[in-house]
Amino acid sequence: MTRNRTWWPWAVGAVGVVVLVTVVALVVGAGAQAAATSLSVVISAVAGLLSWSWHRSRPAAPATRAELEQAAEALAAMVRRQWTEEAAAQGLLDPHPLAVRWRSGQTEAGDHVRMVGRTLSGRSDDIPAFAAAFRALPRRRLVILGEPGAGKTALAILLVRELLRDPEPGEPVPVLLDLASWNPRREPLAQWMARRVHEDYPALRDHETYGRDAARKLVAEGRVLPVLDGLDEIPADLRPEALASVNHAIALHDPLILTSRRAEYHRLVEEADVITAAAVVVAQPVEAADVVDYLRSAVPPRHIPAWQPVLDDLAGRPRGAVAQALSVPLNVWLARTVYASPGTDPADLTRWDDAATLRHHLLDALVPAVFTAPPTATDRSVPDVRRTAAARWHPDEARTALAFLAAHVKRQRADGIAWWDLHRALPPDPAGPLSGPVAGAMIGLGAGCMAGDYFHWALPPLTRFLCFLAVTLATAVGAGVVIRLAHVGGDPGVPGRPERVRGGRHMAGEILRRIGIGCAVILPLAAGMGALIEYWAEAVERADTDIEVIVPPYTGIKAGIAWALFMVLPALGALCVTALRRRARAGRHPAGDLGAGVRRILPYVVLFWLGAQAAGILLYMPLRQVTGEAPTRIVFITPAEDLVFVSRRAASRACVLLLIAGVMAGLRLSGGSSRPARLDFRAPVRVLAAMLPACLGRGLLFGLVLGTVLAFMAPWGPMIAWSTRLVACGGFGAFFGLLFGLGLAVLRWARVPADLEQETPQSTLRGERAAAAALLVFALVPPLAKWFIAFEGHFAGSDIQAVDAVGRWLETLEANAAMGLAAGLLAVSGTAYFAYREAGLRLAAARRLPSRPLSFLEDARMLSVLRRVGPVYHFCHAEFQDRIVSGAATAGGAPQQA
Repeated sequence: MTRNRTWWPWAVGAVGVVVLVTVVALVVGAGAQAAATSLSVVISAVAGLLSWSWHRSRPAAPATRAELEQAAEALAAMVRRQWTEEAAAQGLLDPHPLAVRWRSGQTEAGDHVRMVGRTLSGRSDDIPAFAAAFRALPRRRLVILGEPGAGKTALAILLVRELLRDPEPGEPVPVLLDLASWNPRREPLAQWMARRVHEDYPALRDHETYGRDAARKLVAEGRVLPVLDGLDEIPADLRPEALASVNHAIALHDPLILTSRRAEYHRLVEEADVITAAAVVVAQPVEAADVVDYLRSAVPPRHIPAWQPVLDDLAGRPRGAVAQALSVPLNVWLARTVYASPGTDPADLTRWDDAATLRHHLLDALVPAVFTAPPTATDRSVPDVRRTAAARWHPDEARTALAFLAAHVKRQRADGIAWWDLHRALPPDPAGPLSGPVAGAMIGLGAGCMAGDYFHWALPPLTRFLCFLAVTLATAVGAGVVIRLAHVGGDPGVPGRPERVRGGRHMAGEILRRIGIGCAVILPLAAGMGALIEYWAEAVERADTDIEVIVPPYTGIKAGIAWALFMVLPALGALCVTALRRRARAGRHPAGDLGAGVRRILPYVVLFWLGAQAAGILLYMPLRQVTGEAPTRIVFITPAEDLVFVSRRAASRACVLLLIAGVMAGLRLSGGSSRPARLDFRAPVRVLAAMLPACLGRGLLFGLVLGTVLAFMAPWGPMIAWSTRLVACGGFGAFFGLLFGLGLAVLRWARVPADLEQETPQSTLRGERAAAAALLVFALVPPLAKWFIAFEGHFAGSDIQAVDAVGRWLETLEANAAMGLAAGLLAVSGTAYFAYREAGLRLAAARRLPSRPLSFLEDARMLSVLRRVGPVYHFCHAEFQDRIVSGAATAGGAPQQA
């Protein structure tokens, strides 16, 4: 099988070398220097192919014992810090855990006592004793059962912290994992655990430090104690298989902690089996006296008088509605959170006569209670950071966003809210990634690329650069605005968003409003563009060139009107995209699917061509040219011929972008992964040296092949021979392939997953943003390098026709910069950061999430509505998630009077 996998690089390489030798033979007449350069390229290609084939067949080195020890220590440090922060955020440590009693449930849902060794019981406010009792179990297996909100997950978190506080020698690292995403029919438990540890703790992917497959080996060798939270979250039809898979995985005396709702677990063990040799504990309702003691400790002293009616009700009516509701730890936390805000009266709790209704009231009141205006300066009961987070979002906005996120998690069957997966909340866009800012940027860069070469005729460098910026920015802003305004109905592709039904009068008013905004933006930009084009035409008229020009009257006015009319095309395109979204049923495609890559690239190339075509027409058509005649003579060139000339130049630029895009796609420069990464230039240089020849070889092959294709696709003049086309395009493609291959090697060397310091969502986003910025720079460098070499080597005007053709492609610095930025935007579009920003813009346009979702998620965590598990967020409780997604009534409904 190894031979079958590795013979094809040699075949492809042989073809590439033959093509390259042919190119060398064609250009050898240029002189010894060109021949020596070509020979060095051949040597690099052969070395690259050898390294590539060796790298593909090289087996992965397994992690050593020392590396595994180091990986276990790193994992323990990450888990300890993660769950200490979460325990503090959930109020489990402020001032101390609530006293939840856990009795033994061995007789009702457990294995034989003789198999377990002993029964187990304890209290949540005495975790050291509970952890010691767990360690005393012969096989250290525990099942935690309780009703919704009884504190099962809280006990698991506290146990994880305590077990990591003073671990015994050789003790496995407890890792808390949410079972909601596990499908036992598709993935065995050990394999799923290894994948989750690999994903949730990306520092273990550092092969240089921990060896390859460190997460898998830690799980396989029993160095991980699985703390599996939420067996009841698995679909009911999969639970028997899940239970059997758990028993199979722990058959080799492996420890285990498992949590589940009590009723669901009882039904499961009646149908299937129990967890072998596992102790079972069941949560007991919190006693009223324990709630009173806890509230007296947790409530600030000056607020005790306001809570006194509740404390008296708990003491006087231990079986009343308040006592029944607050017998659930979740409700105690809700009551403390909801009535911690200024202006609230805890005595309202005593007015409810039904525990279930009171519980729903607390769940519904959570969001309005925490997302409120900041308290007065004299009230220091809430930390400043929490006051800032609370004041940043309106309660209705927060409720809408949380309901959307809860529906997204439920629909995706995800185990958390990850910023890099928010794009999954949107259906695939049949027209590609065409949001207003992105589409406008591509159109503007296409216009700037064309204008950069036109301005070279008559403008000095500084003026040329300023005019280039003006054309690019004005076109980008104008196109982006009209696309955004032409987008109908927000984002009809957002699931769960009902279409708003409007009457004809409202629709007409909305259309007029958008037209007014468009005119307010487009008309000043059109006036500026008209003045700039007239200034350019007059500069050409004054210039000492072989082309004699007379500027016709009203050039600026006509050019401004033409530019404004051109803005109608992106608006019509946006309307067509909306219609396609409403009718097309686009299916999802795998990330590495070739068709998906083509569908992502082509819209960018078309937009770039559209901008180049528009700029070419606007800058060329105002000129009346007379060659070899007196300036007083005016000849009107046939408009059709002018249009063909301009279109050929615009299409040639689009073909160059397509060539660059093809090379980047073939090399998978963006990584092809939706997972976040970061840049780390501390890796050994020998690693870069080892992968450099292979990347150069691959880039050279892709560049040659695509350059040959470009020779047939690009619009050439009829007088250029095919041999010249092949040599020029082959050299062009080979040059870009080598430079992008170099960029690929550097990115592969420096781009690594997040490490121990980057386990939070914010740090992973910063790392991914830096990686995307580096990708933009690497895409910008090759066109700029091409311009520098062609400019310094005086390629334009060379006696060799192929060299002259290459020199005149993207002749100016501005044109190459625009092409590089367009290629960079195309490359960045395949990153997780771009998907996050694109999803944020579309969801914000649909008013489902803020434009920067991560800021909202972090503020919700600060307010204890969400909790953070590594780089992802979870809802504070499953019942709150279910309640908010079900569209419950707004908080603060009228209570039932006692």
